[in-house]
Amino acid sequence: MRISTNLFFSNILNSIRKEDLGRARTMEQIASGQRINRLSDDPPALSQVLSLRSATNEIEDYVLSIDQQLSRLNRAEEALAQATEVFQDAYGLAVQGSSGTYSDNDLNTLAFQVDRMITAVVGFANASRGGIKPEGLFTRSETEVTYTRPPEWEGTTEGQGWGRVLTLNMLVETINPEEVFNVEHAEGDPDTGRAAMFDTLFKLRDALRDGNQDGVSVLLGELQGHVDTLVEGRTNIGSRGYQLERLRGQIEIQKEQLTEVMSKIGDTDFAEAAIRINRHEMVMQATLSTAARLMNLSLLNYLS
Repeated sequence: MRISTNLFFSNILNSIRKEDLGRARTMEQIASGQRINRLSDDPPALSQVLSLRSATNEIEDYVLSIDQQLSRLNRAEEALAQATEVFQDAYGLAVQGSSGTYSDNDLNTLAFQVDRMITAVVGFANASRGGIKPEGLFTRSETEVTYTRPPEWEGTTEGQGWGRVLTLNMLVETINPEEVFNVEHAEGDPDTGRAAMFDTLFKLRDALRDGNQDGVSVLLGELQGHVDTLVEGRTNIGSRGYQLERLRGQIEIQKEQLTEVMSKIGDTDFAEAAIRINRHEMVMQATLSTAARLMNLSLLNYLS
């Protein structure tokens, strides 16, 4: 009987190729840190990883939106803090001007300072919505400050999950300048009005110019009331920031949980991968050793 070695050689080569491919795939997983590098590695797991990755990316978008809104809130709070400081300084000037110890010249100097304060507060008021650049909401003239309502925010964040929690109002609004700066609208004109809070500063300036110390004294209560209003606005901004910080923390927790699940499904287990490499090498060495012994043929193997 004549012995054919073609099938024997084919099986040996197939075994060697299989173990070499398995070792190469394992090395690739170790190098990339990912257990799934192609669809054929594990189709069901890859589908789960892609779904989890999409959810994680969506959460990252929400976190970025919250961070941007917190930055806006910080800018708005800083603008109100500066406006509060100006009104407190105006209160101090009113106390000085009502003391009866200042000359007309001194009172005119105080009036000039108040006029500069009005311009400063207008600038802070225009920055009160927290934009990167101040908006042209308030415009001053010699006798009053007028207000123009800005366009409404457009867009929506309604959807599934956190999209139902993070409303557009939470992600773009800071304060209502009309409420904080006491805007009074003329009948039938909801888009423009007079910022009544500034009227107190104009009256203080004019009373100091006229040397009307009693008039200056009367304005002390109004000035303190405006300070309280601005402090309340800052408190509201702080409350919004606190809510967003809490939501951000909850979202980060969910992101960590999704990342952990995704890691368990798609990341390489380095200890298990090292064991597989050793197994592939042992099988390959055993295959080569067996083949070497069986392939040690002589002329007698071909004789029947």
